[in-house]
Amino acid sequence: MALSIPLATGVEKARLDIAIDVATLLSIAHGEHAADCMLPWNEWGPKMSRVFLVNDTLRASGDVEPLQDVEGYRVAYSANVDCQAICAGISEEHSHPAAFILDFNPASIRWAREEARACRRIHGALVTEASVLRPGRFLAEEVISSLPYTRTMLAGYLPQHQIRLSPDEVIYPVNALQGPPLPNLHNVYSFA
Repeated sequence: MALSIPLATGVEKARLDIAIDVATLLSIAHGEHAADCMLPWNEWGPKMSRVFLVNDTLRASGDVEPLQDVEGYRVAYSANVDCQAICAGISEEHSHPAAFILDFNPASIRWAREEARACRRIHGALVTEASVLRPGRFLAEEVISSLPYTRTMLAGYLPQHQIRLSPDEVIYPVNALQGPPLPNLHNVYSFA
């Protein structure tokens, strides 16, 4: 499950996008009074969730929301990325919009770990290190989350594209080399 929580301080706006392993969370909140059960964040949040802080002032007018679609364990997510992290030799001021499929499925995580142990290359990246959001304007205290996931970048994404997930596919408009997206022409990637 994924949810988006709006945050604001004065005129500045942001949101926390949170992916949660609901099955594991519900397994610890068992019993007949599970609906009334209060679990402090430190008992479940760091291991059963992944939290992303999105500053709305960095998004341009007309850009779609970063948390775009959720289907099962998969999340379609967009953000600005530093080209240097992707393309060696490009300076930091050259960032660009990118979209990712974040897959929190435990079977996908196991498969990616087995591929890494066998020194085989996987499409995308396995993310297991903890995310740490520092206290500041939007957060009163540090938020740590470490739910593992695989991250696959989608080629040809524009920030005005709306990404849609189905159980078997991800679909988004084709990015023409020059100009706006082409109407009724879409990239389709299969998960099979």
